Amino acid sequence: MDLHKVRAVVRKEWIHITRDPRTFFLVTISPVFLLIVLGYAFSVDVKNVAVAVMDYDRTALSRAYALGIDNSAELDVCCYLDRWEEIQPLLERSRARAVVIIPPGFAKELMAGRPPALQIIVDGTDPNTGQHAITYLGGYTGAFVADQIANALAPGGPDIPLPRIELQVRTWYNPAFKSVIGMVPGLIAIVLTMPAMSITLSLAREREWGTLEQLISTPLRRSELLIGKLLPYVLSGLIGVVLCTLVGMQLFGVPFRGSFPLFMLLSADFFLASLGLGLLMAIFIGNQQLAMIVSLLVFLFPGFFLSGLIFPISAMPPEMRLEAYSVPTTHYVTISRSIFLKGAGLDILWPYALALLIMGSGLSFLTVLLFRKRL
Repeated sequence: MDLHKVRAVVRKEWIHITRDPRTFFLVTISPVFLLIVLGYAFSVDVKNVAVAVMDYDRTALSRAYALGIDNSAELDVCCYLDRWEEIQPLLERSRARAVVIIPPGFAKELMAGRPPALQIIVDGTDPNTGQHAITYLGGYTGAFVADQIANALAPGGPDIPLPRIELQVRTWYNPAFKSVIGMVPGLIAIVLTMPAMSITLSLAREREWGTLEQLISTPLRRSELLIGKLLPYVLSGLIGVVLCTLVGMQLFGVPFRGSFPLFMLLSADFFLASLGLGLLMAIFIGNQQLAMIVSLLVFLFPGFFLSGLIFPISAMPPEMRLEAYSVPTTHYVTISRSIFLKGAGLDILWPYALALLIMGSGLSFLTVLLFRKRL
């Protein structure tokens, strides 16, 4: 391999990336842009769900129960109802997502040490919000009833301690359970597939415009040509890694606990695998439209749904799990999250790095093997 020839191709490709604003945006800036958009989209926690209360008991205890719901950050009491007929119009207009019905004798049952039968009606048209309301109301009601029973029995009740379970929960790496903290490092892996999509489009465009034929007619070897095309995209992708890391830390407040040089090294490993896949696809694609469609199908959709970003890989069927591990993004999602949030080192991440290295080397070798310098 002649390094002078490779350097000439690298220079030509780098000029092509930096000269065309659209290509420069697609390769370097678009990952940051996508990270900002998707980071905000995935950082939405379900809060302030509107809940209506129908209080048939009208005692101090039932009012305290309703007040506790209203004081929470998750739910808001939007109104108090008097009649059953008011429920349906309220849910139909989506003014409330759930209705809590406090039965007559609520306080009396509690003071007698018996949990009353509360009724909750949930609007199921939005399953996520409805499930959130059910989960919170279930937990809050259980805690409220236990406290009231304990208070009632403590002063003059039988000398039998009320059994209580104190559940101590500790959450590591993301103590506040903020979805943005967990999502943004994973999203970085998704948006950094843009250079791979760009190199597929670039080769398809050169084939359409006939400029690839000029390169083929030169004395360049196949390996020199393909490596020369690959390196500038790795370099511009690494610039995107720096920008995405800064956006994740400064804009979304994601902590970075690991080694940044290691993150850059493993990012280059990821680019080798993803760009190798992009180059291999470009060999068989003859126009830009098809290249765009195939790139979306290969990089973006599996990145979102198979990489473990949204659904855990352990919950997938075996055949889908196999498919997930064949996607470079799956390994990079784990690397990014582990370095950002856990501060993991190479002693933990080496299996993922090795998988990417094998993928990158194999795909690059296959690309060189299958690429034909023929018109």
